[in-house]
Amino acid sequence: MSALPEKTIDVPPSYTTEATPPTSNEDARLAAFADLVARHEISRLMAMKLRRLEAYDIAVIADDSGSMNTPSTQGQTDPFARSKTRWDELKSTLAIVTDIAATLDEDGIDVYFLNRPPVRNVTGMNAALESAFAQKPAGYTPITRVLRQVIREKWTREGKKLLILIATDGQPTTDSGELDKHGLKHLLMHERGGKGEIPIAFLVCTDDDSEVDYLNEWDTSIQDLDVIDDYITEKKQILRVQGNGFPFSRGDWVCKMLLGVIDAEIDGLDERRVGSANVGRGETARTNTSSGGKKDCVIQ
Repeated sequence: MSALPEKTIDVPPSYTTEATPPTSNEDARLAAFADLVARHEISRLMAMKLRRLEAYDIAVIADDSGSMNTPSTQGQTDPFARSKTRWDELKSTLAIVTDIAATLDEDGIDVYFLNRPPVRNVTGMNAALESAFAQKPAGYTPITRVLRQVIREKWTREGKKLLILIATDGQPTTDSGELDKHGLKHLLMHERGGKGEIPIAFLVCTDDDSEVDYLNEWDTSIQDLDVIDDYITEKKQILRVQGNGFPFSRGDWVCKMLLGVIDAEIDGLDERRVGSANVGRGETARTNTSSGGKKDCVIQ
C-alpha cells in the first residue's frame, strides 16, 4: 500500500505593522501653496508663475526714513478713523509679501531697514517684525549702503539668485542726508554680478511723482530692475490693456511685485494682452471684491 501524501499547511502571508508613511514634504508644500492662492485670491496666471520664486533667495529693504510718517488716506472710508501713515500701509503690504514669499522659501525671508536692525527668517508678520514696525520711522534714506549690505550678506555666485524688493517713498541719500542717486545708480549698474543674478524691484510708496521720477527713468535704462506703482494705479493700467474682466486682486499685485522683474509676461501685463487660457481664478479662490482708492503702497 502506497504512503499517503503529506498534508500541506498554507502559511499565511506576513503582515507589516508599520504605519502608513506620512504625507511627503512636497505634498505639504503644495497644500500650503493652494491655501495661499485661495487666501489671497491669486489668479491662475500668477499662481502658474509663482513657483519660479523657489529658485531665488528673497530679501526686502523697507524704507523707515522720517518721511514714511506722512499721513495717507488710501482706502479711508471712515472720517472719524485714525489716519494711516505710509509706514502703516507698508506694514500691511509686507504682511502679504512675507506670507507669499515664505510659502515658497522654507527659511523665510530677511527684512532689512534703512535705520534699524534687520529681521531675519521672516515667515509672516511675527513678533520681531511687529516690534520693528512699532518704532516710528526716523532718519534719512541710505538705500545704497543697505542694498550693498544685503548683496554682501545674501548673494554668492554658487548659490541661488537673489531677488530684492525695495519699498521707498523718496530719493536715496547718504547716512548724513546728502542726495545719493549717483551712488545708487552705480551700484545697480555695476555691482550686481551677471545678468539676472540680482534682480531688484522698487515699490513706490508715494503719490509725489517728483520724488520717484528717477526710478521711472531707471526702469527703462537699467537691466534687471522693475518699478511697481500702488495697487490702484497698477490695476487701472492693466485693466486698460487686458479688459475689465481681468482678475487682479491685491494678492495678484504683490505677485507682480515679486515676478515682474524676472518674468516678461507679468512685467508686460500693462502693455500686451495675455492668452485667455491663462486668465481666471484658481478653483479654491474667492471672488475678489476689493475697491479703489488713492495712491500709496497699501494692501487692505
